[in-house]
Amino acid sequence: MRSFFYLSLLAFAVCGTGCMKRYAPTGLEHRLSSLPTPFHGKEVDVFFPGERPADTAFVKVAILEQKATGNAVPYSTLVNAIKAKAKLQGMDAVLLLNKNQSTHLEREGIISQILSEAIAGRDLEPEYSSVTTHELAGIGIKYKKNLHYLPEYVKSKTLYQLRDGQQVLLGTVPVDQEGIAQEFPDASPDAENLYSQFVLHYDLPHLLHEKGLQWRFTAVQGRVVKRKLQSLSGNLAQKRVKINYNALLLPEEMVLLTGEEVQPEVIRLTYNDRRQVIEKKVFRGEQLYVREAFSYHTNGKLESILHHIIENGQETPFLKTQFDYYQPLVSAHQE
Repeated sequence: MRSFFYLSLLAFAVCGTGCMKRYAPTGLEHRLSSLPTPFHGKEVDVFFPGERPADTAFVKVAILEQKATGNAVPYSTLVNAIKAKAKLQGMDAVLLLNKNQSTHLEREGIISQILSEAIAGRDLEPEYSSVTTHELAGIGIKYKKNLHYLPEYVKSKTLYQLRDGQQVLLGTVPVDQEGIAQEFPDASPDAENLYSQFVLHYDLPHLLHEKGLQWRFTAVQGRVVKRKLQSLSGNLAQKRVKINYNALLLPEEMVLLTGEEVQPEVIRLTYNDRRQVIEKKVFRGEQLYVREAFSYHTNGKLESILHHIIENGQETPFLKTQFDYYQPLVSAHQE
């Protein structure tokens, strides 16, 4: 029975190598703020426990952690690893916290050795060794003087329903640091249904860029051509997206399959000469089902999306998404 378990484990591991890839962990689950922090490539300042910037205000953005095992792990190794994570996440500096370490017993041997013993039918004699784990954490911060880029980023989306020539407010959806729409707070059941079915379901950042533990992808020559959103249990595919590109290597068509549905939806995109999406069409079979028209400000920012539904050949605007951008930070106090 024990041999069967290890053989099953090996079969699962081999199968997993041919499956879609997971996205690499980004540490975004440890964010303290939804402020966007694009990569800037500059040196990251380090402040040791008890130190903090004395001449500039800052915002606490993320918790950064690093672990290493070994009897003697240099403190500088942990510090440099924290710095690298901070730089990758676009931080200006990191406030280091106190270092911790712990020791525990760990079973020796790698899985291939354990499998060999199991296949040979030999009893496994576990051996253990003492392992020391070193941990260092820090708080990633942004200097307020460097947040001049914020007005270029979307902070939230405001959704309106169009009725009898009037715009009826349904609510505002916050956007995270990656540009991904979050849950619809305090929405009525009807508003939540409209948002989920007609806005989020076809949202381009959601379909093309959202990451996380539930998403998988397949890439060819550096371009993602397939994506899959798994259920929380991992047993079912909630969404499958196949992405086709145009000659400019921009996503041009997506084939979207939801849940256990057999009939896919096809999403086609049209761009302007600035490579911005100006129209999105959703087809069910050969029939146009939803059309979205994108409006931009003269400065290039996306202002709104007008959502049309097509019923019996008639096109009717019924929803509008308004994009709200960050305002410049003017406060100088420290946080």
